[in-house]
Amino acid sequence: MALNMENDDLEPKTDLKKKPTKKTKEMLEENAKQIEELKALQKELTEELSQLDKEDKELGERSALKMTVTHKKFGEGKVISQDGKYIEVKFSDVVKKFVLPGCIADKYLEVSDESVYEYYVKCNEIHKKRMNAELKSKSATFAIQRHEDAIEKLNAKLKV
Repeated sequence: MALNMENDDLEPKTDLKKKPTKKTKEMLEENAKQIEELKALQKELTEELSQLDKEDKELGERSALKMTVTHKKFGEGKVISQDGKYIEVKFSDVVKKFVLPGCIADKYLEVSDESVYEYYVKCNEIHKKRMNAELKSKSATFAIQRHEDAIEKLNAKLKV
């Protein structure tokens, strides 16, 4: 069985642009709607981060240098250095490194002064909220990119 096709049977394509189907229009609209919602979320997160910056500034900074702390395993020790959020504590026979504010807020290191403890708890809460907001913002950025890519693919199909 042979296939017999004449050149007359082939019609040249004159319309290079397809008309979007109802489903394609819905998908384009849904992706655009998602982008708008994600941009609104990013704006809220930016405002939240700004508020957290304000709270952090109001709380101020305290140096942990020369502070006496207690560890369950190593006993009593003294903070001998602080480099940003990292502190080194000299115990009786070992020097250990910890990360502020979590090491005090989560009671890996205990302090006798309740006001110092409360300060680090507040710092830790602000830190956790900031990390959460930054993660959500980055996720929203990636989601926006995915939706923009989907729109681009749908539009490319229409041009074929």
